[in-house]
Amino acid sequence: MSETLQAAETDRAPLRILFHINDFGKGGTETALLSWLKTLDRRLFAPSLSVAYPTDDLAFWRAHSIPDDVDVHVLASSKWMVALHQEARRRKLGLGAKLLHKALTYGAIRPLAARRMRRLASQHDLVCDFDFSLRHLAGSCGVPWIGVSHFSLAARLGNKSERYVARRVRHFSRYSAVAVLTPAMLREARDLFATSRVDVIELPNVIDVEALRRAASEQIERPADSFIVSVARLDEGQKDHKTLLRAYARLRERGRCNAALVLIGEGRDRGELEQLAHELGIASSVHFLGFCANPSPYIRQAELLVLSSRYEGFGMVLGEAMALGTPVLSTDCPTGPRDLLEGGKAGLLVPPGDVDAMALAMERLLTETELRRSLVQAALQKVASFAPASANQRMLEVASRLLSEKGATPR
Repeated sequence: MSETLQAAETDRAPLRILFHINDFGKGGTETALLSWLKTLDRRLFAPSLSVAYPTDDLAFWRAHSIPDDVDVHVLASSKWMVALHQEARRRKLGLGAKLLHKALTYGAIRPLAARRMRRLASQHDLVCDFDFSLRHLAGSCGVPWIGVSHFSLAARLGNKSERYVARRVRHFSRYSAVAVLTPAMLREARDLFATSRVDVIELPNVIDVEALRRAASEQIERPADSFIVSVARLDEGQKDHKTLLRAYARLRERGRCNAALVLIGEGRDRGELEQLAHELGIASSVHFLGFCANPSPYIRQAELLVLSSRYEGFGMVLGEAMALGTPVLSTDCPTGPRDLLEGGKAGLLVPPGDVDAMALAMERLLTETELRRSLVQAALQKVASFAPASANQRMLEVASRLLSEKGATPR
């Protein structure tokens, strides 16, 4: 344990840190948040969680993954609020219902949730807004606030108007710090906010190798004797499974692959992707398993893992595969995979949307034994830097600095 951790452990009570997310789904952001809740050293931190709305997914994660000692606070818990939000989330509101939803959200739900959040924040030492959904409250209650960006801020703001960007910069300036996940995201954000008061820091996700290996030991029914796996939401706007399906089909056409393709994840584009698999003549070799609470056994037993995204933040599933010793292939999309894969030393990188390059890279990982070995070795060395001890050290240093700058005393 470092001297900083030892001093913190003996000098003060655990820092009470409140994580917030608007609502729980089953994506990478939630996976990253759950990792923090599980990993934070309870001698140093007392984490709790707030959500604006309860969801079925929140109930699922409370039963399966949220630690029992983490208090969960729901800001908008009235039945009518929940029902309206669920319908909006399913995108089933008509025009009139949409207008009503917007009026009630801004006129009633948001003010009520804000009052509850202010009361909660005042009972903690630090607030970590994990999706920027509280930017209208950031900086209040006399405690430091961290806002976490899971994607490239430059990419998100690059095509927006000056007025829009200026408004966002004002929002970000309310936070004591804006956290990004990778060195590339840090460079982009510091360039973007060079003339503003936004304090940008790097705070990468946690990768608990030992916990992942324990999870990977769970027994599963193998979908095929040999398989390639992809673990991602079935959302073509970001994840681009169509390129993966076409690359896999090309590999099968050349007779270079006997492995099945397993897609783990659920989403609105599943039907469209299943139809494409039929059109490409690979439907019998592609297995859509849907959402899986513990994909680690599938990742561990796969020949390789592929991430075909158009954009990413950290690329959490890549880190999980690296920790489990599974070779990885990713698109070289902005800000995430290149840093995590050490520029191609810890996993192969291909241009986004490039079917031929992806097919060739998949073939190499299936056939070149020495390449697989070297990539896995480099990957294991890389993920060690995201281990729980390092994550606790980083969070403690950030929290201590922000509390000191604000002149706040742990409550």
